[in-house]
Amino acid sequence: MTGCSYLVALVQTDGKEDEEAMIDYFGTILGLVQAGQIVTSSNRLYFVNVEYESAHDLKELATFFRSNKHVTHLELHTIPIQRGEKFTVKRIHLLVLKQLLEDARMPVNKIAEQLGITSRRVNRALQEMQESNAFWFSVRWNLSLGNNTEFYLKIHYNEKTSSKEDADAWLRDSYPSEYWFSFYSAMEPVLFAKFVTEHFRDAGPITRKVKGTSFCDSVDVLLSYPVRKFTRIGTLRIQEMICEAGL
Repeated sequence: MTGCSYLVALVQTDGKEDEEAMIDYFGTILGLVQAGQIVTSSNRLYFVNVEYESAHDLKELATFFRSNKHVTHLELHTIPIQRGEKFTVKRIHLLVLKQLLEDARMPVNKIAEQLGITSRRVNRALQEMQESNAFWFSVRWNLSLGNNTEFYLKIHYNEKTSSKEDADAWLRDSYPSEYWFSFYSAMEPVLFAKFVTEHFRDAGPITRKVKGTSFCDSVDVLLSYPVRKFTRIGTLRIQEMICEAGL
């Protein structure tokens, strides 16, 4: 519904900055999804995920990162993502969304009770939003707060002999439980494959196995800890619409 694009940034610094202050600095970006320091890098490196709305925003983001006095190198990857459809949001949708923003697990009957309407109307509003392909209802995981370990493999694949689909298929076949998904760079033969394992030591054997494949030219482990999550643009836009409607 927001029409946003997605960006993965690897931000290298001189190491003289305060890490928390740098994350706070990134946090001033409208559209910041998450940011964390890479603990597996020999340099001070940050893994940053951002949503942006236009080519102008992308240019401004590059300027924003480079303008920090501690930044020594910047690597940007625009990520192709599936765009949602346009949808006319009515008052009933905003009323239901307001309740879900307050409690994402609120059951339908409770929403109906809070709004003074029938559960059937709530269900209809939810169904309309889900079927519109304009809304994305999901759980936002922050696995760095649990017992599992979340890390990414930055994989350069050989585009002369392989494709990103080849790499994805191999990863899914080889690690059906550990491999979750990949971000694919729009400009380079690079993908960022997300893994979730019981311990970070599992990254070593996985990396060695990936290095031995025919599609892999190089691979780097990116473990950022802790990862700080931020409010996504879609949520901010819904909050604005609710406020403008006086709800």
